[in-house]
Amino acid sequence: MRNQNHKLSYQNALAQVTERAKSAATIRIADLFGNEPGRMQALCVDAAGLSLDLSKQRIRLQDLSALLGFAQACGFQAQRDAMLRGDPVNTTENRAAAHTALRRPVTDTLVVDGCNLMPMVADSLHKMREFSRQIRDARRSGSDGRKITDVLNIGIGGSQLGPLLACQALREHASDGPDVHFLANIDPGSWQALRARLDPRTTLVIVASKSWRTAETTRNADAVRQWLLESGIATTELPRHLVGITAHPERARASGLADDSIFPFWDWVGGRFSLWSAIGLPLMLAIGPDAFDQMLDGARAMDEHFAGAAPERNAPLLLALTTLWNRLALPGASEAVIPYCDALSRLPAYLQQLQMESNGKSVDMDGHPVALPTIPVIWGEAGTDAQHSFFQALHQGTAVHPVEFVIAVPAQPDAQRRDYALVANALAQAEALMRGRDLDTSRAELIASGVDESRAAALAAHRVHPGNRPSTTILLGELTPYSFGALIALYEHKTAALGWLWRINSFDQWGVELGKQLADRMEACLLGDASPPSDMDPSTASLLQRLREMLAKR
Repeated sequence: MRNQNHKLSYQNALAQVTERAKSAATIRIADLFGNEPGRMQALCVDAAGLSLDLSKQRIRLQDLSALLGFAQACGFQAQRDAMLRGDPVNTTENRAAAHTALRRPVTDTLVVDGCNLMPMVADSLHKMREFSRQIRDARRSGSDGRKITDVLNIGIGGSQLGPLLACQALREHASDGPDVHFLANIDPGSWQALRARLDPRTTLVIVASKSWRTAETTRNADAVRQWLLESGIATTELPRHLVGITAHPERARASGLADDSIFPFWDWVGGRFSLWSAIGLPLMLAIGPDAFDQMLDGARAMDEHFAGAAPERNAPLLLALTTLWNRLALPGASEAVIPYCDALSRLPAYLQQLQMESNGKSVDMDGHPVALPTIPVIWGEAGTDAQHSFFQALHQGTAVHPVEFVIAVPAQPDAQRRDYALVANALAQAEALMRGRDLDTSRAELIASGVDESRAAALAAHRVHPGNRPSTTILLGELTPYSFGALIALYEHKTAALGWLWRINSFDQWGVELGKQLADRMEACLLGDASPPSDMDPSTASLLQRLREMLAKR
């Protein structure tokens, strides 16, 4: 009876939100500020030093109330608490999603499957800190005694996107560390371009693979290992230049790495949630242990907000509810993320994996078709570059794409006042998307500029901006390790909350497996080691034959 009542409550709440979303086209965002005196208070929230303004979303306060009721019917609070206490919320793999343990105080206790996770977290952080200090102050040098000047991280997906984003975002804090480079793509040209900039005897190679079997990482690692050996580094000296990060240390040992060159993380850490683990070692090498700890502090502050804030003031939940609403209310199926901060230029790429790999699902936790449209396509570019690229479509295109503006205040004053111009552009674009410009205003502006009335009438329609296009603004203040940690944790929790709202498992990723299996078969056919199977479609068979001929001609 309890399950039946819960299901009925969910269905009723879903029906109410869905029905409300049908009327979203009639809502004018600009009008809501006058019609809803409490709008700013309800839709602006501070969390872990960040400020979120959702008031430019096409959501009435009564819609927000219905969305919060839907979150309650979905069991948001119970699901959140289960994740934070280490329950196996990843049901298809029967695993916890305990990544928040990686930034908890190591004196805490978090028991998963009868084991307290915190001592192993503390041991891993201690090993990372000591190793980083040894590399940064040259107590651990290359094989010829010279200081390590470059770090090459070999990994893909969660083993690359998070550390790459973090190293770029916190580059101003990396003055005393080695330069960090990333090799993910299996394209031989990627390694060819990188190796020309590296000296093997002053390079530390990090192989990051949770399974230690990721095909792209394994083959890139083989190529780089061969490069080290061909440079004259003896096999016995490889540990000075080669370390591994994995959840399967026994496999790393079998490949020749010693225990002191292996940094563990665990199955209860999803790859796209793993920046805070040993996967973050290249970042710690770049910015140092103290700054890395500040990043953990920022993430922990967001964890505490997520765990304790009431639903109506809970920043990750409000972001998730906004995405859910826009998927129901708007005909488009994408969401743009525009960081007005060059150091965060890789944020959209990072969020593509975090959100689309986590929530790109079409069946619910019970294996039934999902009742709601799930994750939109996440895309974007740094402002102001984006303004001269795709903002034309955002302002005047036929589709409506919600935008998240992420603004970081430049750390230092600029003599040309580009810092003020950057922030002004972010605010202006958000206002322009909402306010728009109608036909009469366009015509009047043309006439005021000296265009005659007949010409103004002909041109005015081309200058109309429909407006009423929703956006959210996230203010970081200055981009620091702390604010960066809080920002990434905000998006992690948004991602998990969306999964619970859609009743899907955000912590598995079976969608990446099928293509990998087919690629193995395809490669064997290209090499001539196998014949194309009889069930291969004509298009693929034709392309395979043509590519096989092209490869053979080289």
